[in-house]
Amino acid sequence: MFLDCTTCDVRSFAMKHLVFLLLLLSMGLCDAKPPEVRIGGVFDLGSYQGKQSNVAIQLAIQDVNNDPKILNGTLLQLDTAEIGSTALIDVGNVLQLFRANVVSIVAPMTAQVSNLVSFLADSAQVPLITFAGNDPSMSLKHSAYSIQMIGRDVLQMKAIAALLNNFQWREIVVIYQEDELGLSGILALKNALQEISARIVQKFAISDESFSNFSWNNITKTVEGDMTRSRVFVIHTSYGLAQKIFLEAKQSGIMKELGGAWVVTEWVASSLEIADDTTMDSMQGVIGVRIKITHTPHFENISMRWKEKFMSLYPNVTHSENIGIVGAYAYDSVRVIAKAIDDLFRDNKLAELEFKSSGKSSTDAYVFQEGNALFQKAVNSNLEGIIGKIKFSNSGLLEIHSYDIVNVVNREIRVVGSWMKEELKLNGVQIMWPNGSSKTPCGFRKFIVGVPPNVVFPGFINIKDNDKSFNGFCIEVFKKAVTKLNCPFDYEFKVSENSDKNPNYDILVQQVANKTFDAVVADITILSDRSEKVDFTQPYTDTGLVIMVPIKNTKSSAWAFMKPFTLSMWLTALAFILLTAFLILLFERHENDAFTGETARQLEISLWFSFATIVFVQGEKIMTSLGKVILMVWLFVVLILNSSYTASLASYVTVQQLSPTIRDTQSLRASNTSIGHMDGSFVEKYLIDELRIDKNRLRAFTKATDYVESLRNGSIGAVVDETPYINMLVSENCGEFEIVSRPFYRGGFGFVFAKGSPVVPEMTSAVLNITQDKTELDSIRSGYFGSESCNDSGNDIGRLSPKNFWGLFVISTAIYCALLSAYLVSRFHKGGLKTVKVQPIPQENSVPAIQLVALDPNLLHSQSLNGINTASSSRGVRRAYTALPPLNVHHQQRTTRLHSLIL
Repeated sequence: MFLDCTTCDVRSFAMKHLVFLLLLLSMGLCDAKPPEVRIGGVFDLGSYQGKQSNVAIQLAIQDVNNDPKILNGTLLQLDTAEIGSTALIDVGNVLQLFRANVVSIVAPMTAQVSNLVSFLADSAQVPLITFAGNDPSMSLKHSAYSIQMIGRDVLQMKAIAALLNNFQWREIVVIYQEDELGLSGILALKNALQEISARIVQKFAISDESFSNFSWNNITKTVEGDMTRSRVFVIHTSYGLAQKIFLEAKQSGIMKELGGAWVVTEWVASSLEIADDTTMDSMQGVIGVRIKITHTPHFENISMRWKEKFMSLYPNVTHSENIGIVGAYAYDSVRVIAKAIDDLFRDNKLAELEFKSSGKSSTDAYVFQEGNALFQKAVNSNLEGIIGKIKFSNSGLLEIHSYDIVNVVNREIRVVGSWMKEELKLNGVQIMWPNGSSKTPCGFRKFIVGVPPNVVFPGFINIKDNDKSFNGFCIEVFKKAVTKLNCPFDYEFKVSENSDKNPNYDILVQQVANKTFDAVVADITILSDRSEKVDFTQPYTDTGLVIMVPIKNTKSSAWAFMKPFTLSMWLTALAFILLTAFLILLFERHENDAFTGETARQLEISLWFSFATIVFVQGEKIMTSLGKVILMVWLFVVLILNSSYTASLASYVTVQQLSPTIRDTQSLRASNTSIGHMDGSFVEKYLIDELRIDKNRLRAFTKATDYVESLRNGSIGAVVDETPYINMLVSENCGEFEIVSRPFYRGGFGFVFAKGSPVVPEMTSAVLNITQDKTELDSIRSGYFGSESCNDSGNDIGRLSPKNFWGLFVISTAIYCALLSAYLVSRFHKGGLKTVKVQPIPQENSVPAIQLVALDPNLLHSQSLNGINTASSSRGVRRAYTALPPLNVHHQQRTTRLHSLIL
């Protein structure tokens, strides 16, 4: 019967015709609906998720039937099919459900639903709404009628990738469920990691059936060994399997011993509310992502009712405090399909839903004729659910743009951040990690860093205390770079055993490539063929090969006479001249008339005497004993200096030597001289292959001192090596060697890491930071090499300096000091004797005792000669002269005769 209309009481034939006409007009206005509509539910009632979903769906059906705005007049009924037993029983239960002419299936997304239910839904054209799980794409492979009330793997894996990127974790170990659901999620994670330049370095597929001590021990041995250095684990399994994994991990101690980070996907994080205390203890410090649900008053009301209903149906089952994410999606799934059925009835004016048999056999399920229309209504849903806004893409995927970042701490679930619209935000809540620390782990086990033995230049790598102490320029730069990382990793130096002679750096590079070492710190040059096997950081030294030759040229000039002595030697000689002059003057001025007179004259005489003795031309005699000793020492010093100067000047001026003929790579190749290089270095191959130098001209050395000795004795004419080595040799042998070419091969020393190592970009930035800060790098360099500049220039070779005569000067100075001390002592004793008082010269008739006065006769005629008082003495004796009275002629004659006698 198509219409349910009340029979009219017709009393006349005309009235019947009128009513019939009215019925025909009102047929389109009658709102006819079937009395009930059946939907199916597929659950694994042996699991908590199945029980949680079952209770939520029953609660949703109850609310739909009580809502006058949806399906008013039509009841929504639920038929269930239980799965989780044997495959045959599961198939039978699901087939029975489809034979009940259900218009839609509501089920959590599991492997059984993906492989069985979705296929049958496609055949019967029945819309399938899944609301839990982690692989909506799997259902799309089998059914064109799938609607996913769950987050897509691609979105949640982007959220996880953003979380990993926030902590700078670039290498990931994945433990995933061994089925299509787990594999699909890992593929999505792999794609998401590529966008942040991270990668999965180890994958472990595991299942409930295969989980055993053997399989877990295999995982433990691998992560504890050298197979992988990552300590970031992503767990992508069902909640039940994750329970086993974490309980075993706690018992084995791997979470605390290895440290690191453990991240769970929504598959596990959405079920944390039901975890018991034992499980929560084992997951201490775990972080994860789950779909964000806003706890609105409506959500809280539904959660309270769900809790009461769950306790009544399953009183002995541990449950969460609220409906949870899975329950919320199950509840809203029913609301979506109910609203779609209601829209289908209203828009298509359907009085009933039609099913037709495929006609192939009597056991075939019926095909729902309005299935496609109902699917489109559901996909076009736009309503507000308890999880928030519900809207689907054209392919039936729920559009989810936000996830919560959660952290398990002391049996509690803390929301520590969120991911929304592809942007991660942490809310500042302190995250606790599995090892009990709040310090963010670097995500790596301890790096094993290889160090070469028997390094030629110990300033770069120096190993002491039986391979326990490591220092040197390269080591210090590496340590400094690690401290500049956002998250410094732990490392341990280990000596490579590749050679008992010079280290073979190609073997060291290969040891990093085959994972014997995680890195190598040494004076390894960055080469193109090496870069194909490993990754290098930015070079931290001056780059390039250079040529070193001995300094031979002696250029003559107008100032050649100054060349025998260095400037410091000239200044030292001048200081001794002045010192000698001062002492001679000090000792002689009271006893020697030659050093008396005005101060200027005394200085003139003493300096002249000191300078004149240099060429043994002195006119003044030395009267005192101290002066004679000073003169003796000074003459000995002059003898040494004269002879040395003469010999050096003769050699410097007369010996003409040619400049080095090697000035660049072209002259190096054109010459016939032997060339030295370090044994085991790439230099030999470069000289032969690139510069085309005859191999017979090359000489390999094992020690840096061999370079020096061979250049000195002329067995080789040049050395080709890297700039840092040559700079060090030139500095240590200042004035003997020089660099005659610009760097002609660019390379430089870099730190070696395994190919694709995630720490290389940040280490490169740290190295750049160090090299750009010249003060910091020079401080490290000077600690091992000192100053790389010579105090004396190359032109000082063969010149005499104070260090050549320091013994002579020390002895001379000591004697000078002793003589000066003796003089001061003698003067002190003389000053202590009693002073004899000199009587004044008698006046007028008194005649001075034995006083001879020589006067100029011309002065005797002067009437103004009064108060003459002069001092003159040949031996320092003071003489006084009194004023003479006017002289007469008689007196003049006598004085003239006296003057003549004196003269």
